[in-house]
Amino acid sequence: MSETEQFQQKRPKIETGAFQIYTGEGKGKSTASMGLMLRALGCGFHVYYLRMLKPRWKTGEIKLGPTLHPNLTFRNIPHYWALCVSKNVPQDVESMREKLIPEIDNLQKVLTSGDYDMVIVDEINYCIHRGLITLDRAIELVESRPEKVELIFTGRHAHEELIKRAGIVTEMRKIKHHFADGIKARVGIEF
Repeated sequence: MSETEQFQQKRPKIETGAFQIYTGEGKGKSTASMGLMLRALGCGFHVYYLRMLKPRWKTGEIKLGPTLHPNLTFRNIPHYWALCVSKNVPQDVESMREKLIPEIDNLQKVLTSGDYDMVIVDEINYCIHRGLITLDRAIELVESRPEKVELIFTGRHAHEELIKRAGIVTEMRKIKHHFADGIKARVGIEF
């Protein structure tokens, strides 16, 4: 039996899905969601991974994600958003708000389509915090989640209203990070 045939065998179902949040100032929120993604794919689930507001660098996940597995839809929102600069540039903020409206509308369709067992929305918490996506729209997503779909939000500054609705919330706490010592982001580790 070929690898492709193994992946196309009977698709398992999540009996009881949950809404999870990975938040906090520490490193590892996106990494944790990718670990869930790999676990789910290994068990035969179908996963949709939406990556927002990450730098346009040629990161490991950008290189590997789109072709990693036949049950994975990996989408990186194409945009210009410089994390340290764009948040202070009104034109960048407004442009990103406009670009995210159809992305969130599409995400709603994906979430309720029945095509995916797990939907991961990387950096949505930060988007809400910065006013790029409204809290009300995010709550609509959460409340429309089918019972058998696992929904994961990542990013700093998770809103209290979302935390109340989540079944699992993990806060990554920064105790120490070598960026404070002037170490720059490293290929394969930070991106």
